[in-house]
Amino acid sequence: MNSFAEWFGILRSRIIYDFKPFNQLKMARFYREFVHPGDVCFDIGAHTGNRTSTLLKIGAKVLAVEPNPELSKLLNRKFSGNPNFSLSTDAIGSKKGSAKFMISLKYPTISTLSHQWKDVMLSYQSDLKWEKEQLVNLTTLDELIKSYGVPSFCKIDVEGFEEEALLGLTIPLKALSFEFFPTTSARTIACIKQLSSLGNYRFNWSLTETFKFVSKEWYLEQQMIRAIENYQGRKSGDIYAVLQNA
Repeated sequence: MNSFAEWFGILRSRIIYDFKPFNQLKMARFYREFVHPGDVCFDIGAHTGNRTSTLLKIGAKVLAVEPNPELSKLLNRKFSGNPNFSLSTDAIGSKKGSAKFMISLKYPTISTLSHQWKDVMLSYQSDLKWEKEQLVNLTTLDELIKSYGVPSFCKIDVEGFEEEALLGLTIPLKALSFEFFPTTSARTIACIKQLSSLGNYRFNWSLTETFKFVSKEWYLEQQMIRAIENYQGRKSGDIYAVLQNA
C-alpha cells in the first residue's frame, strides 16, 4: 500500500510540475535573467526536476540536490544522460552530519527535515501525514561549493529548512532564491538578514509558480522585510536575492 501511495504521490507531483509546457516556457524566460549558458547552478530541493530541466535547457551546469530516495532515482533517470547534470542525495543544513528526513508519500513536495514546518502545514490541512523517515547525510552549501564550484544561481526549496541551509553559506552568491511561507514570516526575515550579512543584496519576490515578480522594483533589506511583514495572503512563494556590483 505504501509503495502505491508513494508512486501515486510522485505521479501527482509530476503532473503538477513537469507536464505544463507553457509553464516551462515562462520559467525559462524568467530564469534567463539570472542564468547564462555555462553557468554553474544549484537546485537545492530539486523534487521532480522542473527547475533542473529548465536550467539545463538554458545551458547551465546543474547540481540537483534531493534527499528523497524515490525522487533522486527519478532525477537520475531523467537527466543522467546529460553531461551538465550532477546529483547529490544529501540534505542541506547549517553543518555536516545526519538527520531524519520525514517523507510524505501522498504529497512528496512537503517532505521535510523540520518538525516546526510540519506543524505549520498541519494547521493548513489537518489530514497530512509523513509516513516514512529516512536517515540522510547533511552537508552545507559551503561544502557543495568546494566540490562543484561557486554557482551563479542557487535555488533553495527545502520545506521550512531554508534558514538552516543559508547558515551553512559563508560567501555571497551572485543570485539565489529561497522559498517563503506566509505563516513563518520570522524565519523568512531571518533568511533575508542572513543573506544581507554576507553581502549587499537587493530583493524581490514571486508567488507560487507564477514566474513573475510582485514588485517592479528591487528592494533593500528593510523594504523586503516590511513587504513580508505586511503580506496578508496565504500563497507561498520565493524570495530572490541579487548581489549588487557582482
